[in-house]
Amino acid sequence: LLEKAMRSDEQNFGEHHPKTALRYSNLALVLQHLGHYERAKELLYKAIYSNEQNFGEYHPDTAICYSNLAAILQILGDYKQAKKLLEKAIRSDEQNFGEHHPNTAVRYSNLALVLKDFGDYEGAKKLFEKTVRSAEKHLGEHHPTTAIRYSNLALMLQILGDYEGAKTLLEKAVRSTEQNFGEHHPATAINYSNLALVLQDLDDYEGAKILLEKTIYSAKQNFGEHHPTTANRYSNLALVLKALGDYKGAKELLEKTIRFGEQHFGEHHPTTGIRYSNLALILQILGDYNRAKALLEKATHSSEQNFGEKHPNTANRYTNLASVYINLNETKKAIDLWEKAYVIFYNTFGGEHPNTKTVQEWLDVYKPKP
Repeated sequence: LLEKAMRSDEQNFGEHHPKTALRYSNLALVLQHLGHYERAKELLYKAIYSNEQNFGEYHPDTAICYSNLAAILQILGDYKQAKKLLEKAIRSDEQNFGEHHPNTAVRYSNLALVLKDFGDYEGAKKLFEKTVRSAEKHLGEHHPTTAIRYSNLALMLQILGDYEGAKTLLEKAVRSTEQNFGEHHPATAINYSNLALVLQDLDDYEGAKILLEKTIYSAKQNFGEHHPTTANRYSNLALVLKALGDYKGAKELLEKTIRFGEQHFGEHHPTTGIRYSNLALILQILGDYNRAKALLEKATHSSEQNFGEKHPNTANRYTNLASVYINLNETKKAIDLWEKAYVIFYNTFGGEHPNTKTVQEWLDVYKPKP
């Protein structure tokens, strides 16, 4: 229907008319949900050009397009450009609506997600806390938008090691989405998935497995077997199966998600890198150290390319690759990587964070004493 409407507006008004720009923007959102990111990106650039030409950079319609395009670029791994667009959208909203308006809160939330990808966790946390206060004040605790804010802040608390705080927020988000949308809605599935990840941090793997199986059912029903969302659910469940000792089941799921990631995003995309790393951990357990090493070297290269050598995601890759080097009796290489990872974790989280402590313990065991 939107494609028909778009063709009609292009014919009657031209590509640069505001009505046509609205069609481009609306169709792009649908294409995003279908996983057609490049086509969505193309349409949003056209919508932005039209809106900047007709209304200027600070018009609300232009800000919406900036925000929508930023979401696509974030999926595609272009975090730097996504950050620039969201900062422009925020300036527009602050100018048009003020800091405490719900629209501005949406932009804060979107920018916080990008800051998270850049490793600026404290900056992201502050923005998420502002959005939670705004949502509770304007919409109430049980509103779907408030549930999204709870979920986003919970993810930041999880990264910073506050697992109980994250669990409390996600349980509130789950109750809200179940009440508003039902168990099989995509929004509910997102909260199930996020809560499952926190339950894993708290060693409740059976609880996490139950939630992730529900998310897979939801994803298949709403998006289909080959959608990026379904692949993410498989990947999450694979990690739980690994923790429960079902290595064969975990390996099968991760190989499935890697084939999908390489096909749709390429070998160097951040999501593909995560899946390489996860499969490598399974292969390491199964004793296939050489294949695990090859995958982790690809994952490390992907992370360095997308996030830089000083990002915590890259530090995680260093620690994983170091453990394989230990299995292959390449201790010197492992120590070098752990030392790099320790500096990154310490500078990002401090000395008391679990990641920093874990790397220090490994160094205490394997690094030669003076």
